Amino acid sequence: MENAVEMAHVAWPAYRARLASGAIVIVPVGALEQHGHHLPLGVDGILAGEIARRVAQRVDGLVAPTLAYGFKSQPRTGGGDHFPGTTSLDAGTLIALIRDVLVALARHGATRLAVVDGHYENEMFLSEGIDLALREMRQRSIDGVRVVKLRYFEEIDRETIELLWPDGYPGMALEHAALMETSMMLFLAPELVDLASAPNERPASFPPYDVYPPDRTWVPPSGALSSPHRATAAFGEHLVDRFVTQVASALEREFR
Repeated sequence: MENAVEMAHVAWPAYRARLASGAIVIVPVGALEQHGHHLPLGVDGILAGEIARRVAQRVDGLVAPTLAYGFKSQPRTGGGDHFPGTTSLDAGTLIALIRDVLVALARHGATRLAVVDGHYENEMFLSEGIDLALREMRQRSIDGVRVVKLRYFEEIDRETIELLWPDGYPGMALEHAALMETSMMLFLAPELVDLASAPNERPASFPPYDVYPPDRTWVPPSGALSSPHRATAAFGEHLVDRFVTQVASALEREFR
């Protein structure tokens, strides 16, 4: 139990000792959001959590329980909140949630904190929550805390683009429920993938602006923003290895 990666599996004395030795505490953040006909609603949290666990094994870290809800799904990046099962937080709720979690972790001695985001729409609200958390820590005289925030898919290298998208990379926003996420799920949790139900549609085409209320006709009926039909577990393994290496390298660099 003392050497467990998951914070929830560690007894408090062992947790205290791990913090005293400088362990990085990683907080994965996902969303409960539609991912087409072929992937489960929890993809964003599943992938962020699995990446975080593999990173923790490399950097002697601990992984806090995944925050499974995220900010509202947007049509141009996630299909939209109108799909059944998509269960979202208001911005203020997500901000308060990450703020409270980080302050509580720091209060007990965690000085190396990482937020690993798996949901495109969370970006700025996590930034605000981190900023408010650090402000509160200063008010409480909790010193020496450093936070690294990154999306695990922050960087797609040229070799990966040429391997997975030889006919052209559609861009990360259109990779929702598409080749990347489907391949990673085939590698990490194949029992949750129904590839036979995957759509084979052209990438969605959106205007360079948003309208409110959202126009549902912009979004492909399946909810996938580009085709996942070429997805394989081998592609998924390649992506997981790349992303884990990138995140681990970032944490080692910032916390060395």
